[in-house]
Amino acid sequence: MKTYLYLYGLFALLLLGMMSCSKTEHISPTEDLKFQELFEPAADAHPREKYLFEKYHIWIRMDFKDSREVYNSYLGQDVNNSRFPPAKVDDDKRSSAYNYMDSLLANLSPAFIQELMPNEIFFVKSYGHPLWGYQFNIISRTRLAFVWPNATYNALPQIDETNHYYRDTVLTREVWRQLADIIGQRLPEEIPGFEQIGKPYDAGTAFNKIRDQYFIDYDLNKRNQDWQKLADQGGYLDPYSSVSFKAEYAAFLKLILLESAENIQKNYIRGNKMKQQKYELFLKYYQDRYKWDVQASGNRFRSRIATNP
Repeated sequence: MKTYLYLYGLFALLLLGMMSCSKTEHISPTEDLKFQELFEPAADAHPREKYLFEKYHIWIRMDFKDSREVYNSYLGQDVNNSRFPPAKVDDDKRSSAYNYMDSLLANLSPAFIQELMPNEIFFVKSYGHPLWGYQFNIISRTRLAFVWPNATYNALPQIDETNHYYRDTVLTREVWRQLADIIGQRLPEEIPGFEQIGKPYDAGTAFNKIRDQYFIDYDLNKRNQDWQKLADQGGYLDPYSSVSFKAEYAAFLKLILLESAENIQKNYIRGNKMKQQKYELFLKYYQDRYKWDVQASGNRFRSRIATNP
């Protein structure tokens, strides 16, 4: 009995140590306990898998021997879907998935990747129920399950082998919606001074009041006008950003990464001084913390879209 308690205690300490490690630290199990290496590709893994792990310190994985490897991350598990065996990505689709993630990650700062991106992106052919399964699923704040090919609504039906990240902007926006959710769970702090600009966040009170009124009068134009007024008068990037700092942080991150500075000014800021102040503070924060001109990444994305119609 004492031996079991001892082993259990060592395993618990190991998990705590894993949770405190950054992606750049090599996580090794206690040799005497013969634990399997959990956070890096196996020696016989696909060369691109090992290459991307070395380059970005994120595990872009596709292989598994047991479905529990897909549904269980080291900080959580997906109990609801675990009874449905996932399918592996087809061999002829794997290269395009690796290319997609290489394109995405190449646009980011290494410091940003290490601090905020999930530890694992797990590509599968199917996830959850075979008839109405998910296209994505977040497991804790460490893993994004990503179905490939992906059938997100209005996404392109055919995969571009090398440029799908730029060709399928619908899918890329949805990917960043998912990633922004994870990043919101990993934020080390709020951007200093950000919340002092404009009206305070209200946990969705004003947003929901306008939404609920729509279900009384069904006046779509009035709802949209009231939501826009909420954003403009409060200095929020969009109506839903009035909910919380994390909601507005995610909105700014997705927008800046996928839009040019010119389009942001013309279509989103539109002369609003409070939005402009938040936008400039967001860019400065990223430059100071991550040494990254994040708007330059958005400019490049828009430029690549223009050359990949």
